[in-house]
Amino acid sequence: MTPCPRCGRPLTAGLPRCVYCGADAPLRIAAATPETVLEPTPTDRRLVLLRVEGTEPDALAPALGIAAADATQRVRRGGWQLLRIAAREAAEEQARRLGEAGLVAALVAEADVRMASRPVVALGGEWTARELSLRTGEGPLQVETSALMLVVQGPIVREYQTSQEVKRSRTATLEEGYRFHLHRHGEVRPVELDPGAFDFGAAASAASSLLQLSSWVQELGEGVSLDDGFRRLPPELGVAVAVAGGPLAAADALGVRGGRGGRGGRGEANLVLDNLRQFRFYSAWRGALERRASEGPPSG
Repeated sequence: MTPCPRCGRPLTAGLPRCVYCGADAPLRIAAATPETVLEPTPTDRRLVLLRVEGTEPDALAPALGIAAADATQRVRRGGWQLLRIAAREAAEEQARRLGEAGLVAALVAEADVRMASRPVVALGGEWTARELSLRTGEGPLQVETSALMLVVQGPIVREYQTSQEVKRSRTATLEEGYRFHLHRHGEVRPVELDPGAFDFGAAASAASSLLQLSSWVQELGEGVSLDDGFRRLPPELGVAVAVAGGPLAAADALGVRGGRGGRGGRGEANLVLDNLRQFRFYSAWRGALERRASEGPPSG
């Protein structure tokens, strides 16, 4: 992707300004058709992952070549952490060095992670006390506890991008979202549950949709590994991902998520940003890592 001339972050095709710093995009980027290709680009690269939990900062700092304060922050965050994405040879070499330093590292193929970043999105369903019976855009789907390998969950940050010309405090805020990803044995793509766009039908209760889905996932995932480490990551915002229903779908219909009107109209100042892509990528490599562990020692 083409980098922004001001901040260096990737520009989004079809948008007149950088979603991060507001700098004007080159005409060829602003006029381009937004990327809609679903198939991941073939790659032989690897993600280098490090298990930081239980590691001492004094051992982590020299192994990663970082300051002691940064190592302390990584240790506080704990769990598995993504270090880099690199060519296979470079990734294997780094994993070897980390192992020699007494650290636990693992490699997963980027191609697998990219595929897993495209979840099967549930539109609605019900809990039958034995399984989660779901309706998805790809057809009906049943998820039983025996099929479940890992649950990844986390909050989704959402906010309006304000124009660089607007020098006033924000007066409009957006409600944060939440996601659950159900990773199943033998399936690369997880099932995604969005409390804000989930149709409970007759199973709807007086409780909030988040609490209701949380209780279903808790029952379904009893005894299954749960990862909620995403909440500790700084949000990386991008153009909000379209959803099938709920409040964001209503926003789409009103044209407040990327319209190109002038000031005071439905312009880029009303563009909605979120970190859903970041969550899906995090969930994808966690699922890939868990799958490797269940199949045997990771080989890269």
